[in-house]
Amino acid sequence: MKTIDAIINRKSVRTYTGEMISDNDLNQILTTAYASPVSMGKYDSLSLTVITSQDWLHRLDQNAQQIFNVSQSMLYGAPLFIIVSTKLQETPADNAAYSNAATIIENMNIEAVALGIGACHIWGVITALNQNKALIKEMKLPESQTPVAGLVLGQTDEKYEQRHIPMDRIKTQTLD
Repeated sequence: MKTIDAIINRKSVRTYTGEMISDNDLNQILTTAYASPVSMGKYDSLSLTVITSQDWLHRLDQNAQQIFNVSQSMLYGAPLFIIVSTKLQETPADNAAYSNAATIIENMNIEAVALGIGACHIWGVITALNQNKALIKEMKLPESQTPVAGLVLGQTDEKYEQRHIPMDRIKTQTLD
């Protein structure tokens, strides 16, 4: 699949068969994370946490459901969840840290589409996780970093199909 097709066909997949992706596919997806551009080349300011444990997935989902007072799964039953954590400075410079994480997530997301694997960028579970410092400590996430983005992955029966992308979707200004 061409890159442009993976980008245009991308959608948020929210139904999963429960079947895990292959180790080869996971490694390929992680390679796209490692290939991501990172501001000032500070790769050591980031970390990835790959979660396949059903117990941990359930605990993270339950934490999010409790924080947001909802009953539906916020991980959509996906068998794999990748968390991107980064060092935040609590200054406007954090824009770079958040951009780094978003780029990593999007690279992995596009590669998942190219491989035909279901993927969905996750915010709510990350927001809820950051409200539960005990859970973060128990997960042994790096103390100097904050979880800022996540991606669920798994086999799905959903198909990626070409979407119509309106060319006026985002207001665009040209300065000549």
